[in-house]
Amino acid sequence: MKRFIIATVAIYFSAIIFAQTNVDAINGIWQNDKKNIKIEFFKTTIGHSAKITWMEQANDENGKPKLDTKNPNPALRKNPLVGTVIIYNLKYDRKKTYSSGKIYAPKRGITANCMVTMISNNEISISAKKGIFSETKNWTRCK
Repeated sequence: MKRFIIATVAIYFSAIIFAQTNVDAINGIWQNDKKNIKIEFFKTTIGHSAKITWMEQANDENGKPKLDTKNPNPALRKNPLVGTVIIYNLKYDRKKTYSSGKIYAPKRGITANCMVTMISNNEISISAKKGIFSETKNWTRCK
């Protein structure tokens, strides 16, 4: 009986450690298929978020940082795009999927529902849906 209890406790703690590892598998820097933008996923108290860390064309024609000019919140329109959080509130569901989040598209100034699926340790699929419209893009981990 003592061995059974020890084995059960060991399996339980192994499962907890494994689950915690999977939860943060998304953390790190990822680039889109055009390799012109990079985002960094990180854990927050609410879930996982991602911010823009690099853009191939981060500056405008005057050499100044491109701003979030289409943001629906006028107070945020003077913020640089690099550093802007574009994905937030993702919840991990233990099936290599992070769901129930939101994605902000600075080019359009809109927010949509978001889900991210881990295809492998080095590839994710980001899906956005607003109304009847949806779009999915694959991103790769930066090395």
